[in-house]
Amino acid sequence: MTKEDEKVIPVRVVMRCRPLVSKEINEGCQCCLTFVPGEPQVIVGNDKAFTYDYVFDPTTEQEEVFNTAVSPLLSGLFRGYNATVLAYGQTGSGKTFSMGGTYTSEQENESTVGVIPRVIRRIFQEKSKCADCEFLLAVSYLEIYNEEILDLLCTSKDKPIISIREDPKDGIKVCFTTSNWEWVIK
Repeated sequence: MTKEDEKVIPVRVVMRCRPLVSKEINEGCQCCLTFVPGEPQVIVGNDKAFTYDYVFDPTTEQEEVFNTAVSPLLSGLFRGYNATVLAYGQTGSGKTFSMGGTYTSEQENESTVGVIPRVIRRIFQEKSKCADCEFLLAVSYLEIYNEEILDLLCTSKDKPIISIREDPKDGIKVCFTTSNWEWVIK
């Protein structure tokens, strides 16, 4: 790690406001946020301002969100660094919209495709450029709902028990345990 890398704060906080869905528009709902032009700031109501590293309003395309907030992480990934994108918010706030978008294989090149399909596409594009390299790719798509952790990529009947543990030496770990194996992400 260079001295320049040491100066960089490794966490970025992004606020993304998804567009209203048809049901909300039909019910007359309106956006309750004000976006400060040229600043990564949002105002709730008339007086509560919040500043982030990046702010994306409802008109922002998925590609811009990806290029600005996620793509830089992939550069580090190919230099050996881990990368995590965490979508947090209440039910209906747009986590699935931002992370997956309206994705099916038929929609692969549409602008509505979210972060996950774009990341996977980019990883395999980069891998194809490095024929003499060996890659190990592990992907998790976890959902925490009502204090239960679910792996949304697991289709097995033997679903793993997933827990979050804190180790004084290694920090936070996500542990997947089944009757046959245990897998730990640090």
